[in-house]
Order: sequence, then C-alpha cells, then structure tokens
Amino acid sequence: MKILIYLEKANVRGGIEIFAERHAERLRAEGHEVEIGEWGTGNGERRNLSAYDEIIVHKCSDVKTLSLFPPEKTTYYVHDHDPICPRSYAYTPLSHNCSRRSGIFPCIFCAPACRSWKAALKRVFSQSRRKRVMARFRKIVVISEFMKSRLVANGLPADHIAVEPPVMASTPSSPSSPSSPSSPSSPSCPPNIDLLFVGQLIRGKGVQLLLQAMAQMKTPRTLDIVGTGNMEGKLKALAERLGLANRVRFNGFQQNPQDWMRRAACVVVPSFWQEPYGLVAAEAVALGRPVVAFAIGGLPEACGGKATLVPPGNVAALAEALEKK
Repeated sequence: MKILIYLEKANVRGGIEIFAERHAERLRAEGHEVEIGEWGTGNGERRNLSAYDEIIVHKCSDVKTLSLFPPEKTTYYVHDHDPICPRSYAYTPLSHNCSRRSGIFPCIFCAPACRSWKAALKRVFSQSRRKRVMARFRKIVVISEFMKSRLVANGLPADHIAVEPPVMASTPSSPSSPSSPSSPSSPSCPPNIDLLFVGQLIRGKGVQLLLQAMAQMKTPRTLDIVGTGNMEGKLKALAERLGLANRVRFNGFQQNPQDWMRRAACVVVPSFWQEPYGLVAAEAVALGRPVVAFAIGGLPEACGGKATLVPPGNVAALAEALEKK
C-alpha cells in the first residue's frame, strides 16, 4: 500500500512528530510505501491525495484542511485534547482541569487565555464542525481509554474509535541497576542519576510541583531535568528560592532520553494536566525503572500498574512517595 502520514508541521520534532516517525518505520517494516510530511511537496505544489491508498493524519488543527481528506481512506490519530478543547490542554487559565463537553459556553470565556480573541472565537465556533468531519473518517485512533472516554463524552461514536498506545522506542531491556547500563549513553549523560524528569518545561508538566516536593523532603535527593521550554527560567529561579540550586541540574534537550532513564533511580512524572497517555512514564516502566507519577489522565494506563501513583497535584503525597524510592 502507498500511505501518506500527514503532519501539520513536519519540521517540528515534538512528541506527536516522534510518534508519527515511529509509526512510519513500523509501516515500512510491514512492506508499505510510506511518505511522511506536510500537505505541500516542497516545491509549492499540493500532494495528490488520490495517489495514496491510505491517509493517516497525525496532526491537523485547521478544520478546512481536515475536511479535504477523503473520509473513506483517512484515519485520524488523536494525540491531545485539540479536537475537543479550543485551548488544546483541557485545563483552564486558573490551572484547573476541565472535563466539560466543549461548546460555545464556557469555552468562549476560556479559549482567549492562550489565543487572541479572533483566533479563540474561530476555534470555539469550529469545534462542532471539526467533530462532524472526524466522525466521517473511516477510523479515529486514540492513545488511551481515557482519551476515548473524553471523545465519547464530546459526542463522537464509541464504535468508531480504536485505542492504540504509542509506538515505543526500540530499546533493549534495562539493566538491573542504574549504574550498569546495557547500551552506550549520550556523552553528557552522567553514570548515575537519582531523580529524573524528562519532558517539556511548560506549566502543565508540573516541574514546579516536583521542586516544591523536593523542598519538603527530609532526604536531600538530587534531580536531573532533561528538556527545555518556556518555564525554564522560572524553574531555575524557583530552585534557587527553595535552596535547591545545588541539587537540581538543567541538562537541556537530549537526543536519547532513554539513556538517562536507564541510569535513574526514579523517573518522576509530575504532570497536573490530563496527560492523554504519558510516553515518558511508559518508556521508563518498559526500561524497568521505578516511576512516581500523579494519577491523572492516561498516566495510570501508561504505567500499567507498575508505578507509584499519587493524588493529582498533591505535593505532600509526591514528597512522601519520593522519600520511599
């Protein structure tokens, strides 16, 4: 089969793009001819959609573009809350998680917090059309039962939605201890890591809560942070205020975070937003590393009963759990 994997911004390398790349690799291994990229071909022309036997859409925010894909051969992968939340995050400007069905009210008051009024109104009024377009596709795929429940609650038919967890990185089994890795590490990766966070440094990922938990702990643990984001400066300042500057290392983006996970005594996933799945938690579990996470969104599914889960946003409970790891 000739398959097109569509990405809204193929030049970006985030979680969705990594998922799409792994998906393409798996399909090629099965013998399919796979192209992955944006709508354009690079020379100003549009792709001829009729030339493909199947189209897999991994990210498309624009409803007008989404409606151009032929329904009978299009599969739409839902990675986040974008189809049912004008803000995409499913939490309010006050950092409260939202479980309401999308609609003009209350979304029209919430959406402008991260977009201009014009863009927010466009997103709010296009949500119903987006769901109608999605319902026509041959299949909708989500990455957790949690996300399926959210789509069904927003009016999409349950029998039209399949659950397929993300394609995992091809990594060997983890060593029995973090100090004896089974494969070479990144040059900058230290041989032994105590606590580890991997992910974007943005508000919903909850690194600020992890720092607060460390400040409450009796045991002086150290933390390595792998990732970048718009909260990095604020998190460094918070670590300084909490007296943690000498125990927290900001390591920036790392090409192979699995190397860091193999050496971690504990991988911490302190997200307080409703993670659609939680790939970092799933990969850490697969590598045999202890995981502590908030029990929110799809994280319990990603951990598969092999992690210590604490009440969402509860800093004291997080500190207590980390004391025991």
